[in-house]
Amino acid sequence: MQRLFLVTLLIVAVGCSASSPPPSDLSAPAAPSPEPSRLPAGLPPSFADAVAPGDVPAAALVPLKAQVTGSWAAATTAGDAIVVAWEMPGGDPFRTDRGIAAWRRFDDGGAPWRPVWGRAYPTGRAPVQNLTAQIADVTGDGSGDAVILAETGGSGACGTTSVVDLAEGSVIYRSSGCDRTVDPNADPPGLVVREAVYRPGDAHCCPSNVRTTVLVDDGDTWATAHVRTTTP
Repeated sequence: MQRLFLVTLLIVAVGCSASSPPPSDLSAPAAPSPEPSRLPAGLPPSFADAVAPGDVPAAALVPLKAQVTGSWAAATTAGDAIVVAWEMPGGDPFRTDRGIAAWRRFDDGGAPWRPVWGRAYPTGRAPVQNLTAQIADVTGDGSGDAVILAETGGSGACGTTSVVDLAEGSVIYRSSGCDRTVDPNADPPGLVVREAVYRPGDAHCCPSNVRTTVLVDDGDTWATAHVRTTTP
């Protein structure tokens, strides 16, 4: 009887041990690095030197034969970042393929510098004439963002503004228009949109008013913090 009891106790103990996961299985997996879904054709997949942003040659971050037209360094909560713009050589500076990309420095065992976002602007009916960026924290999370303007020109200084969260490698704001500007706003952190307001009979050079709108990041949307209309 005593022997049967010991055998039963041993079977129960083995069963409990088999059902308990080893300590290593209880640890949470590391958060994955952002994987860009689309990148401009010809963009290098990485830069192999683990150096500071100021020591990364911008020419190594653009497609082969492209000419760098601007580069901007940023600090994010996920690591250092670089935004770089380029154009392809051609005979007409107003009709040429352009592009821009955001690179981030990683410390995960892979290549130190990798692109996390990018966009190509091929020549078309309304070719982009210039690409510029402003680096600022426009969401108030303590991480640098890029406010990018793709200028298409025209009498109304038309263009498309995109805001890229450099830590996540994603576009969080995008709008197009003419006779307006979109810039970072410091207090409160956000975007300030200044646009011309025309009345019937106004000449294109001389709008009756200028409307200034401050937008703040409200999670999934951009909320209006305040609006002011002034006379130029």
